[in-house]
Amino acid sequence: MWEDVKIVHGKPRHSQSQGSVERANRDVEDMLATWMAENNSTDWPSGLKFIQCQKNRALHSGIGRSPYEAMFGCTARTGLLSIGLPNDEINSLRTEEDVEELLKQMQET
Repeated sequence: MWEDVKIVHGKPRHSQSQGSVERANRDVEDMLATWMAENNSTDWPSGLKFIQCQKNRALHSGIGRSPYEAMFGCTARTGLLSIGLPNDEINSLRTEEDVEELLKQMQET
């Protein structure tokens, strides 16, 4: 049915047959430990959201782009920098109300 599919049989959790999975798990564990230390937190489920975003936006050498790009066909857009505002406008924002006002102005134009 799928000519290009290669089925690999191996024991679950066996490091020799599941090397890439074990490496990925270790990367997530290391990144999560770093997040918890930097944020002085034991709330790992909250940190996992940030780690997931970071992993999905990072370049993957095997596919030549980020997993997000591979899935959605574009780079992930995050934060104010992603909406194309000039840096001087972003730097002038001081409060949440400033952001709301700017977004309101953008919708009106």
